[in-house]
Amino acid sequence: MTTPPLLLSCFERTAKWMRRGGRENDIVLSSRVRLARNLRRYEFPHRATPADLLAVRHRVWRAVHATGGQSGGLSDARLLPFEEFTGWERQSLIDRYVTSREHIDEEIGRGVAASSDVSLAVLVNEEDHVRLQSLLPGLQLDAAYHAVDRLDDALEGFFDTRGGLAYSETFGYLTACPTNAGTALRAGVMLHLPALEIVGKIERARKWAEDKGLALRGSFGESSKVWGHLHQLSNQVTLGVDEAEVLLDVENAARELCAMERRARTALTNAKWSDEVRDRIGRAYGTLRYARRSGCREATDCLSLLRLGHEMNWVKGLTRQRFNELLVWIRPAYLQVLHGRSVGSAERDLLRADLLRPHIARVRLEAAFTADNPAPDAVAASASSPEKN
Repeated sequence: MTTPPLLLSCFERTAKWMRRGGRENDIVLSSRVRLARNLRRYEFPHRATPADLLAVRHRVWRAVHATGGQSGGLSDARLLPFEEFTGWERQSLIDRYVTSREHIDEEIGRGVAASSDVSLAVLVNEEDHVRLQSLLPGLQLDAAYHAVDRLDDALEGFFDTRGGLAYSETFGYLTACPTNAGTALRAGVMLHLPALEIVGKIERARKWAEDKGLALRGSFGESSKVWGHLHQLSNQVTLGVDEAEVLLDVENAARELCAMERRARTALTNAKWSDEVRDRIGRAYGTLRYARRSGCREATDCLSLLRLGHEMNWVKGLTRQRFNELLVWIRPAYLQVLHGRSVGSAERDLLRADLLRPHIARVRLEAAFTADNPAPDAVAASASSPEKN
């Protein structure tokens, strides 16, 4: 039996955000709140020397350790300096939505301190010296903010007597990118919006979000592509607005997008869309159930369609938690973490299909799906009870 890779042994295989919980969880996969902070007397990471980056990380590690026993501290933190991990191990942190590509591209002085379920994390020397992050399932922006705000209080108290954080009475918290200054708070939710894409209304939803001062992007943030009909909604303005206003704006917009998606799902049962959407779901089922090779993009899109079928009461056997888990497990880097070795693209396609088939074998297509005219009542009932598994 092979020894599990170090990175995998640091975390629970099922992160907190993958589990059941939160509001609107038929559509909202997760809620994330981040606070950016920088230490005084050090250049921002993109200008800092390697020695300064290492010094910043050392100071942040000390702060995390010293405040771990305090209220709001990160008591069970795993300290992960990037120099100790392979490129694909670091990449797997992106697969789990812990950090960004820009963060893992460099090793020296970079790292993550996180709880075992990754619900609370400190990112060191990403775009800013410190980014505090909470990641929870469903629509839980208030709870995510409460967790990260308490951690911020604990760490700021530590640094107040050791040089302090970069702060201006005029501009608030100072950040490497001016658009993050002020509260330096980013709030975001991950939304599953397949019906809006199928009926051709996703661009209208994106424009609606932009008019509200929010961004609707790919699931990995700015400039990322949309895979599996997953979209990330987040605020764009942090200067001149307080935290409560940001959280309320993002939450209200998320609820409205959920309402749009549910109306689109109901529309999929009418004559115009019924055959097309059932064809897509049936093909997705057949591909995942019987394919011997599967690319990541193809598998992600197929899982998304099966999840849509589940929410429309056409497909049984694939819970929301399992859908979230599989989304991560099939990612290229995470597949390598699971197997504890570097794996080429062709072999990954084989391993991905092997991983998926036993799970999809448990899936069954309901009579409402195979009928000539599936009843729209099932979809309406599903949309009215988003807390089902």
